[in-house]
Amino acid sequence: MDVKWGVNESFTLDATLVPDFGQVISDNAILNLSPFEVRFQENRPFFTEGTELFNKAGLFYSRRIGLTPEGYYDVNNRARSDSDISIVKNPGVTQLVNAVKFSGRNKNNLGIGIFNAVNAPMYASLKNIRTGSLEKILTAPLSNYNVFVLDQALNGRSSVTFTNTNVLRNGSAEDANVSALDFALYDKKNLFALGGTFRYSYINAEEDEKGYNAMLSIKKVSGKFQFDVSQNIESEKYNPNDLGFLQAPNEFTSSASFAYKQLTPTKRFLTYIYSL
Repeated sequence: MDVKWGVNESFTLDATLVPDFGQVISDNAILNLSPFEVRFQENRPFFTEGTELFNKAGLFYSRRIGLTPEGYYDVNNRARSDSDISIVKNPGVTQLVNAVKFSGRNKNNLGIGIFNAVNAPMYASLKNIRTGSLEKILTAPLSNYNVFVLDQALNGRSSVTFTNTNVLRNGSAEDANVSALDFALYDKKNLFALGGTFRYSYINAEEDEKGYNAMLSIKKVSGKFQFDVSQNIESEKYNPNDLGFLQAPNEFTSSASFAYKQLTPTKRFLTYIYSL
């Protein structure tokens, strides 16, 4: 539905409490022998519809919400290693209490996005077969996930975007915060573009971790001959993975690509592209 924000500023509101995901496609079984985490596709409609603003900086991996509790496997392993213990209950999925998302753009082309979700605390129950006693174990704390985005569209295709992701967990479990500033600047003819980003991550745990990621690129985006030259750096402690996805930090990468594109029909071909 449409709601009013200020004077003559129209926004689109997309919100729900305890979303009904209905029939959701299951993930394919994957044997992962690499040291890196596998990224799975999001199949829940609430997390795929109307999320363009939240995904612009690439810091929002919605599969972090409602995932398997961190203590799930520890409980299973404990029951396997002790024949006197049996599992009464050990939920394999974290329950989502509520989720809300709000996004829109005003008359000045300022896009605003707010996303918030709360996971309930999850508990496992173990029974001692010899004594009959029950033990209740916290496998996932009460957690709040938040994404805030400001995206200012400029002349042509240019834009400047600020993104913040924040995860708060109850008790002594770690909290996480990541802030990012992204920009893309195009010339008046849309021939050349200058792009860049700076991200800062802060993990509040027993030992705080702070890290950063910076990238700068220069591109020729129109015409038959195009190129892209970029420099990216990630510090050793950069970690957006509480709500984002990064397989490995601690990288310093220089890259360049060149292409010749004939996109209008010729005598023999409709289009052809050479790239390196």
